[in-house]
Amino acid sequence: MHVFKHPKFYEEYRKRAKLAQKELKASQEKKAISPKPSTDGGGRAPKKNSDKRQATSGPRSDKRQATS
Repeated sequence: MHVFKHPKFYEEYRKRAKLAQKELKASQEKKAISPKPSTDGGGRAPKKNSDKRQATSGPRSDKRQATS
């Protein structure tokens, strides 16, 4: 069953929702993931040296299978 709501109700609802979004965004802005201070001059988190090697992007061949 639909209950009639005055148009002003929706205006207030949108204002409150927008304000809540701004507060949420402000609280999440610039939060550090790690409690340790940055060691990089650019302000990034410290890098861990890993034994894993990252794959390089080399030339790719565009060989397509023949359709039968």
